[in-house]
Amino acid sequence: SPKKARVPVAQPLTDVPAKAATSVVPAAAPAITTLPSGIRVVTVDDKHTVSALGVFVECGQRYEDELTAGASLALERLSLGPSKNHSALAINRAVAGMGTSVAVTSSRELMSYSTEVLRSDVPAILEVLGETVSNPQFNTWDVDAVKAMLMEQIEARDGLVDEAVVSDFAHAAAFQGTTLSLPVTPTKAIVDNITTEGVEALYNTCYTAPNMVVAAVGADHDEVVAAVDKYFGSIKGDKVAPPPARYSGGDIRPHGYGADGMAHVALSWESVKWSDPSLAAASVLQMMMGGGGSFSAGGPGKGMYTRLYEQVLNRHGFVHSATCSQAVYNDTGLFTLYGISEPQYANQLVAVLVEQASKMAGAVDATELARAKNLLKSFILMHLESRVWLQDDLGRAVITYNQVKSAGDLCKEIDAVTAKDVQDVAKKILSSPLSVAAVGEVSGIQPRDIITRQISA
Repeated sequence: SPKKARVPVAQPLTDVPAKAATSVVPAAAPAITTLPSGIRVVTVDDKHTVSALGVFVECGQRYEDELTAGASLALERLSLGPSKNHSALAINRAVAGMGTSVAVTSSRELMSYSTEVLRSDVPAILEVLGETVSNPQFNTWDVDAVKAMLMEQIEARDGLVDEAVVSDFAHAAAFQGTTLSLPVTPTKAIVDNITTEGVEALYNTCYTAPNMVVAAVGADHDEVVAAVDKYFGSIKGDKVAPPPARYSGGDIRPHGYGADGMAHVALSWESVKWSDPSLAAASVLQMMMGGGGSFSAGGPGKGMYTRLYEQVLNRHGFVHSATCSQAVYNDTGLFTLYGISEPQYANQLVAVLVEQASKMAGAVDATELARAKNLLKSFILMHLESRVWLQDDLGRAVITYNQVKSAGDLCKEIDAVTAKDVQDVAKKILSSPLSVAAVGEVSGIQPRDIITRQISA
């Protein structure tokens, strides 16, 4: 048989032309239009045959009160339900007829409706979304069905302790007496409080035109504006802001909660808000702390070089997980170090987290700073490579800033962060009162005031 030629991988094929790399990250500024009603429309047209669209509403637990507590959870699950003009079956058949689905998610400050359709179906899907958000019909039997579904979810999660549950307890400890303390994960007390009247009240409060943004990627701006004006035109009202946040700090240790036999500890402090000039530095600090689980397919840490990997997971075998997270809101934020260990090591886990917190305001190595900045830039750029995530970013940016910063500008802000900036924002974070959320087998953990004294900023 003839001998096969060996061609090096790096050698280009002579008869196949090289194909230029493509990206959906916008090179030009997105187009933004504010309709007379107050609804804002933001688009980037990459000329693709598939369009990603989203409707964003400033609505969530932060906007709830005693009457409406839990209504955000119900609104999320009642999406694509019956409207005043169409049945739920007709709405869902219209969506299915376009070969797509609509993902609805809620957070403490935002409700989002996201989908992807063929470019030619953009007006049709906006008609469906417009009907969904402008003319919903809240029937008592539908609300009762949602409550039953949430109760089943609670039973299925009984005793489960995950990052979402710990985050809820951390918020409850940090923002006591405010709506930021309300849980995102359903609880029996919250579900019991849900009523049809409460759902209608929250909808009427939040679903106003100035509280709403429609975002699209891969669609003509004028076409989207015309469709939004036509199908969202009945939405009126004024801008609505949530009750102001008030960070207090605190200590929450729910007795008997948790069935995994582990100790879960979260140490939190007030962090920066979206408009804070030190947001980039706080984000670099978060990336520098990093963290994750101690076991994975690639071995402990997968070779990661963040502080929580190098100085915690790779040195202390009793730590099952150590992570750093940051929740950012319009008027406040929450910076959290969260660790998991077996109960007999709970106090040692706290000591390790305290040690890492104390070091945050200390010396910053040039190599770890550069690595954290590169990691943050990579996260942003890879995030924006997805058409769905790009429309999500567009909507959230306009909701928050009423403008969209380019990827290049964001990277410049990150590049400008210095070691002193990171130290300064760490000192600012650690100067706020400590919040402790301890879940599971944590009876031996020291009181909050003792833990506070152990942290040196």
